[in-house]
Amino acid sequence: MLKSHLIFSAAICASVLATVAARAEPLPSLGCYARAYDKAHLSAHKNQIVGKAWLSIETRKDTPPYPFLATLQFSAKGRGKAAFSTFGACKEDRGALLCNASLSAEETDLCKTKNDGVRHCRISYDKAGAFRIAAQPEGVLVTVVERLEMPGPDAGGRASYLYLSPDNAENHAFLLRPADAKACE
Repeated sequence: MLKSHLIFSAAICASVLATVAARAEPLPSLGCYARAYDKAHLSAHKNQIVGKAWLSIETRKDTPPYPFLATLQFSAKGRGKAAFSTFGACKEDRGALLCNASLSAEETDLCKTKNDGVRHCRISYDKAGAFRIAAQPEGVLVTVVERLEMPGPDAGGRASYLYLSPDNAENHAFLLRPADAKACE
């Protein structure tokens, strides 16, 4: 009986230590992160829509439980400097930041397709989407958790949107590196 009690106690201790270790992961640092995907990367990932990515992480005052603000921007391949962007209130979640995405007040037609890409219509009006920011040795990993609809430039009087799905392996995770604050302006 003593042996089984010791084994059970050791298992509980191991579980507690694993939980503490999981929480010990550092949160992403405040600041600017960016990446311009080169031709070699884009050739290896032919279905990747994003050509450039920018992310800014700041603190928010008096806004528990969301003490961080993240501004995320993407430019799509072949669309020049046009940027699609969203911002999110973020909270700590399992060693990373979980951020909601902003809702746009733009009233446009609903889309019949839910494939990733640039379009001039909204997937839905009721959900904003979410993204996760996790610290990595090289910078941060931004992952689409719930689909994102990121408003973009006006195209002939109609707003455009970049739609990204968490199910698309080519367009759901982006490794960004620390960058000068000017890169996020």
